[in-house]
Amino acid sequence: MKRKIILTTMATAGLLLSGCVSNPLIPSNLSNNNNQKALTFKTNTTSFISELKNRNSYMDEFILKSDMQCENYLNTPQVQATTEAENSSLYMNIFDTVSSLFGMKLITDTAKVMVSREEDKIENQNSYKQALSPEIFRGVEINRERYAKKMKEKQKLSEKEYSLEAFQKDMLTYDKQCAEEYGLIEINRALKAMQQNIHQPALASTKAPISIEAVKNSVKAVTEEVKAKKETEKKQEIEKTEVKNDTNQTK
Repeated sequence: MKRKIILTTMATAGLLLSGCVSNPLIPSNLSNNNNQKALTFKTNTTSFISELKNRNSYMDEFILKSDMQCENYLNTPQVQATTEAENSSLYMNIFDTVSSLFGMKLITDTAKVMVSREEDKIENQNSYKQALSPEIFRGVEINRERYAKKMKEKQKLSEKEYSLEAFQKDMLTYDKQCAEEYGLIEINRALKAMQQNIHQPALASTKAPISIEAVKNSVKAVTEEVKAKKETEKKQEIEKTEVKNDTNQTK
């Protein structure tokens, strides 16, 4: 009897552990140990109810669960901070357009220096990323929703017209778009549309549009904050040097 209880307990524990590993709401590239994310997103499909051969039902489940996992992924810190040249360029474009729209050249010129200065560009870019994160994440959602709509339009096609191989390529592309750079691209798109006074093509979107005012305020606030921090650090260094000189003179 005792042996039976032990075996039952072990089996239950095994089921619980396997359930944790294959939880469809947890991206497969999130670490369970430190809750940090890998550099690229991949939807965890291990516990999908639908089968891949049932293309349309699998697509519906994939988009739903991928969106939930993507949100979790974007809100998880990276293994290490990275500054890519492409993202730096996207930030520069944001600063230039904000300057053009709102006449903030002094602010945005300072911002451009802050994300290009080699010694602290990673720290400064992360400051802008954190401040702009609500709009970045909204941009990712809008971009992915646009692509999901294109995917769902293919559900009416035959397997010959839209093969499983083509569907799998679409899933890879959809996963790839769960990245901050796509949010930055969408912010740039919204800023350019406003600059050119262009109404973006209507999309029956459930997502709130990117707030241009929030982007402007974030750029201004972070620039002033980082600038003040640098001035304080410079002042502290001068004070330390003066104290050191006074101490040496006293000796």
